[in-house]
Amino acid sequence: MNLNSLKIVAAAMAVAVLAAPANAQQKKYKASLPASVSQTLGADCEISISYHRPGVRGRDIWHDKSDNAVIGRLVPHDEDPRPWRAGANNATTISFSKDVKVEGEDLAAGTYALFMVPREEGDWTVIFSKNVKQWGSFRYNKDEDALRIDVTPVDAPHQDWLVYGFSDCENTTGNAYLHWEKKKVSFQIEAVE
Repeated sequence: MNLNSLKIVAAAMAVAVLAAPANAQQKKYKASLPASVSQTLGADCEISISYHRPGVRGRDIWHDKSDNAVIGRLVPHDEDPRPWRAGANNATTISFSKDVKVEGEDLAAGTYALFMVPREEGDWTVIFSKNVKQWGSFRYNKDEDALRIDVTPVDAPHQDWLVYGFSDCENTTGNAYLHWEKKKVSFQIEAVE
């Protein structure tokens, strides 16, 4: 390699090294980061929830509208115009490796989109949809529901970033919950042995 070729290679490497930090700074991150949580009930019933975590960030999440006109209200109520995706971005999903009972109702092993219907007062509806491959709930179709249950939300300490978790787990039963802002919504799951 001659001297001119070496100079060109060295110059190209210097540009690449200097440009790398600039490219890294330009990388955009999602406002609602992906997360997942899992729990085993019984001997081997694996339950996993995958979701994106929106933040309250000073908004009135239960009443404000989104900056995106297509989305409308940040959290739709009463299925108007559709159920809430119970998270952000892609539909939240919940997977069961074995058959379970949810609030006493049978649900087959598999993966489901998890939607909720918040209401200003009274019980919320939790929906397990067979259509898991969707962004948000824009293509939600009630005919694809595997199960709907009604649960009572409770007041809870402020939680800025939406989180799912499990509580009161004992042997074959436990509660899955969503906690965001000052609301907590739980539903009981029982592994069918």
